[in-house]
Amino acid sequence: MSRQGEVWRGELAERIDEHMAGLISVDDLLGWALDHPFFEDRESLSPDEQRLLGRALGTILQAAADEPLATRTTPEQLAVLARELWGGDRLQT
Repeated sequence: MSRQGEVWRGELAERIDEHMAGLISVDDLLGWALDHPFFEDRESLSPDEQRLLGRALGTILQAAADEPLATRTTPEQLAVLARELWGGDRLQT
């Protein structure tokens, strides 16, 4: 994984952990994810890194209150995602 990919993966995991600890609201987490530089500046990432980070951001965005319950990301799914992001390449691409 590139240095940029590692940094972004750590940032994603850290933000999810902050949300899970009650330090930031789901709305703050969603706003941060929507503004993430990945969406504008991912050319330096490999295709695998793009899939990994895109999937992680998409999972976060599906935690929105207006997401249908059947597809809404649960707190448990966010916790698993954070562990996977911290753990490295175990996150499915």
